[in-house]
Amino acid sequence: RFAFASRQETGGMKVTEDKPLSGKQAVFFDVNQTLVVRGLSFEASFREVWSRYTARWSTDDTPDAGQLWQAYIGKWHHRKKARATFKQLDELQQQCLREAFEEQQIPFSSAMTRDFMKEVLQLQVSAKTMPPHTLETLAALAPRCKLAIISNSPRAEVMLLLQRFGLHPFFPQERIYTALKPADKKPAPLLFKTALQALQLPPRHAVMVGNSWKHDVCGAVKAGLDAVWLHEDRDSAAEGKKISQHRLGKRKVYLIRRLDQMLDLFP
Repeated sequence: RFAFASRQETGGMKVTEDKPLSGKQAVFFDVNQTLVVRGLSFEASFREVWSRYTARWSTDDTPDAGQLWQAYIGKWHHRKKARATFKQLDELQQQCLREAFEEQQIPFSSAMTRDFMKEVLQLQVSAKTMPPHTLETLAALAPRCKLAIISNSPRAEVMLLLQRFGLHPFFPQERIYTALKPADKKPAPLLFKTALQALQLPPRHAVMVGNSWKHDVCGAVKAGLDAVWLHEDRDSAAEGKKISQHRLGKRKVYLIRRLDQMLDLFP
């Protein structure tokens, strides 16, 4: 179990280094709720797409969105618990949808399940937004170090989000690391180790940036990386809040409120 060992703040208690991430050669970013923020949940998008589908049908005995969602999420949890192996998480989603259709006695085809999940993804992506100063922050960081993605989201979703928001020039495809199966997802160390091996870097030369304490911060620390925790505060006074530095085990964690505060950590 991890616990903070110390705390320092810029502007109040001075951090030990003026630019504490000096010497880092790579920055790994999470995507959802870090580089882009959610507009609709997966469940809300799923229900909306099913409502659109059934609106085209003349029959009145089709399951409603709630019934299909419960069937789907039940299959998802069952397969996740069983650690079923699929090449990609989107394949697992389609398989769970097929099983939910079968359970609810809904006729379907492979094309239907593929198109259904594609619509869910597109609806989610269309409802997302990018936090202020994201592009400017990445543009300023790119000349200083390699930028990469470590995400629990399906690769197709990550690629779609990067394209939609114009972030793809900062993240070449070979620097996008996503889970092949549920067991590989953060906070498991595999994605972090894969990324470090691909970039031929030791953990101390990289840092992970993300919004999730469990997945991004604890996962990175377990893999030997320092971390930056993007913990936004809806309080209007948060604009004036400083970066704070903590210790988590043997690694350092920096708490920021806005993504552009990353620039204060780099030389």
